[in-house]
Amino acid sequence: MRTNDLVSLYVSFVETNGGKSRPVLIRRVSEQTVEAFKITSQYEKKSAYIKQQYYPIQDWQSAGLKKPSWVDLGNIYRFPKASLNFKEIGHLSKLDQNKISDFTLDLKSKRRGKGQKIIQQRSSKRKHKESKAELTQRIQKQLKDFAKHNP
Repeated sequence: MRTNDLVSLYVSFVETNGGKSRPVLIRRVSEQTVEAFKITSQYEKKSAYIKQQYYPIQDWQSAGLKKPSWVDLGNIYRFPKASLNFKEIGHLSKLDQNKISDFTLDLKSKRRGKGQKIIQQRSSKRKHKESKAELTQRIQKQLKDFAKHNP
């Protein structure tokens, strides 16, 4: 597994318990962790704010994907590298590698000011609604789900 590979692995949901196997784009691989972005084929029904963080994969077929897909650059997922269970899908084309770099820089500039405030408001609202005990319980459940799907 290396940077710009597309693989399928189990990803825990952020807002609720559980998760699912899904395609991801490998961002970075270190000795202990793997960083990845989720890939989705769901775009049309998303809000304008969410759509602005979705990079459209141009060469999706040659990357091994079955339908037009987008890389969700809004969140980076970190996985423990040890015993990570994944299935290889393909590799991001040079064209997409270059365009996603430009897209990421543009996204960072859009998020200065207004975009950052939206993110901060959403995270601060969640912190007030969820107690420490509930948060701990949710994270423990996600870790169990992850371990179950990545023996």
